Amino acid sequence: MTDDVSATHDVPTPASAPAPTSIRPGVAAVLFDHAGRVLLHQRRVGGGWAPPSGTVEIGETVLAALHRELREETALAATVERVVGVYSDASYMVVAYPDGRVVHFVTTLFVCRVVGGALVGNEEGLAWDWFPPGALPADLTAYARVWLADALSELGHVVSR
Repeated sequence: MTDDVSATHDVPTPASAPAPTSIRPGVAAVLFDHAGRVLLHQRRVGGGWAPPSGTVEIGETVLAALHRELREETALAATVERVVGVYSDASYMVVAYPDGRVVHFVTTLFVCRVVGGALVGNEEGLAWDWFPPGALPADLTAYARVWLADALSELGHVVSR
C-alpha cells in the first residue's frame, strides 16, 4: 500500500471538493464469501459501489467496530484474515453528506471471510451484491477503487476499472 495514490491508482481528485469539517476513525472490510466473491453495496451517499465500512465509536476497539459494522450493515459474521492498510489521503477519504457534514475518514481496511449469517443489507445501501473480483462494477467510489486495488492485488486479483 502506498500513500501516493496518483502513483499507483486512477483516482479522480475533485477540484471543487468541500473542505472537511471533522475527522473520524473508520473501519472497512473487503469481505469474501465461500465462493470467493466480494460484497459491495451501492452507497446512498455518493451513489458508487463500496465495501462495508463505518466509524469507530468512543471506547470501542478497531476490531470491535469492524465486527459491529458488519453485523449492523450486513447481518454477517466474519473472521479477519489480515489488515490491508490505513487510509487517510484527503483526495479520496473525504465524504460530503447531504446534511452538510464533510468528514475526513482515517480508515483501517481488513480482508475478511464470512463465517456465519445471511446477508441482510441495511438502508445505507441502495443495493447489495456479491461480485467476482474480476467483474467489479465500474462505478466504484474513489476510496473503494483504492481499497479494492490494494486488497485484491495482494491476492493476485485484478480490479476492473
